Amino acid sequence: MLKEERRKTHRVNVNFSDDAYKTLKEIASSRDKTISEVLRDAIALERWYESTKQEGGRVIVELEDGRVREVVRP
Repeated sequence: MLKEERRKTHRVNVNFSDDAYKTLKEIASSRDKTISEVLRDAIALERWYESTKQEGGRVIVELEDGRVREVVRP
């Protein structure tokens, strides 16, 4: 594989509150993933959500009892 074909990565320094960092570690642990993988998943989910909304779509969640809610965020 040529050097140009390798996937380029970037290091980012981010500050989290203690609560946010604890939550991030808990999610990573429960999914057997690294914190970086969890953050990449979150970015992909955000991209999908924004794309869906821009295309006129709605994001719907069905609860166990059958109630349906639309996911709305600022």
